[in-house]
Amino acid sequence: MEYSPEELYQSFINKKIDRSTLIDQLISVIENSIDIPQRITSIHILSDLNAKDKTIYKLIENLAISDSNKYVRFTALKYMRDNFIEYALEPMKWAFHHEKVLQCLIIIVKTLGKMTNQQSRDFLLSILRNINNVVFRENIDGIFKNKLIHDYQNQELAEIILDYLIIKELEIKYGHIDYTVKNARIIGLDLSDISTHVFGWNAIKKFPDYISNLESLRFLDLKFNRLINLPTNIGKLTNLETIDLSYNKIKSLPTSIGSLKMLKTLNLRYNQLKSIPSSIKSLHHLEKLDLRSNKLTDLPNSLNALNNLEFLDLHGNVLKGARLNLSSLKSLNFLELGLNNLENIPNWVKNFKNLIKLGLGGNKIKRLPKWIDTFHFLEELYLYDNEIIKLPSSIGNLKKLIRLDIWNNQLSSLPDSFSLLSKLKVLNLSWNNFIKLPEWIGNLESLEVLTLWGNKLEELPESLAQLKSLKKLDLNFNKINIIPEFLRQLEKEGLIIYK
Repeated sequence: MEYSPEELYQSFINKKIDRSTLIDQLISVIENSIDIPQRITSIHILSDLNAKDKTIYKLIENLAISDSNKYVRFTALKYMRDNFIEYALEPMKWAFHHEKVLQCLIIIVKTLGKMTNQQSRDFLLSILRNINNVVFRENIDGIFKNKLIHDYQNQELAEIILDYLIIKELEIKYGHIDYTVKNARIIGLDLSDISTHVFGWNAIKKFPDYISNLESLRFLDLKFNRLINLPTNIGKLTNLETIDLSYNKIKSLPTSIGSLKMLKTLNLRYNQLKSIPSSIKSLHHLEKLDLRSNKLTDLPNSLNALNNLEFLDLHGNVLKGARLNLSSLKSLNFLELGLNNLENIPNWVKNFKNLIKLGLGGNKIKRLPKWIDTFHFLEELYLYDNEIIKLPSSIGNLKKLIRLDIWNNQLSSLPDSFSLLSKLKVLNLSWNNFIKLPEWIGNLESLEVLTLWGNKLEELPESLAQLKSLKKLDLNFNKINIIPEFLRQLEKEGLIIYK
């Protein structure tokens, strides 16, 4: 009767067999079994037993350089790195020249990098001299030419080789890819829309685990693919500053996302996220978080720890009724809450004194609070596609407002204070209930675009002629049949009227 490695180990724990017998039985499984998981488990148990005698070394060496199964070779190579590194140089050199599997090559090169002797250094340098990739070659030649190579430790030489091997693997798999090299290290990698590189729509369905070995990577672009999730080891990319994962099918984020402590931009728009891990609180350098068009019903309170966050896009989620309070995000200057079925603007929004852009379109908001004038630096306000009947007079205090989109609401008038918006350039009042415009509209001296599509206007105030900056006037779907004469001069000066 044959026993599994786990059963053999349990017999050892229960003192039914001794250590020597257990090792012999495990070796037998490794050498004779056709069950790959059992062979690998046996190797792991040998490692746990700290088995390091000559017999074990010969077994592991043989597996590492000649076993037909890549997973067995990989496991054996790790065993040799962890237990026999002082004897590993020659086997690793041989394996490097004969191994084809990237994951195994990564272990080989990392092992060579851990060695501190001159022989391993000479071998690493010989690998570098034989790299023929044009971009890497230029960088490596510069290092040799300037005699900087003497300052590189073996581990650093190994890291350059790893970057090259990973790029080589990606080019074999996907054809031409864009990447940026600095000092012979990969700092930028563009794997966006791989379907344009190879046959098959959106070829990347699984994050290539080996990318996590690009330890100098600062910019990673994976948008427009078919990723469903991210591996835990993405947390190893600790120098990453920007990652674009937009337009995928990601359903969840690993907790290890919190290990990307240098991250400044995290783009997750158009995915299928239902939640965000609380570990996001560790991203203290994060400045931009784009979560547009996901399936979020709530956000973790830990988001409030992101003291440097300036940009937060939550448009197109399911945040109605969410117990949401982000009042601690004092650095925000861009906030997008559109298309979330909100009936009111959350009170905590008024804490964002530095807002430059606020998006609230596509909700069910009926009224604006008086504290809308809290935003002294606001330049863009999006209120389109809501149920607003009346604007508060306090809106006239938004002295820096440049753009106001308030189409598809139920407005029939504007407060007189509106005339104080002297910097307003774009005003969209389409699909409301305006029968007439106030005469003071001519005071909006900076106005360049006035869109009045789909109202009930029968006439226009003559003060429009004072708008010398006006470039576009849209009057489609109103009741104005003839363009007034007082607008003819503006037309001669370049005004385009749509009717």
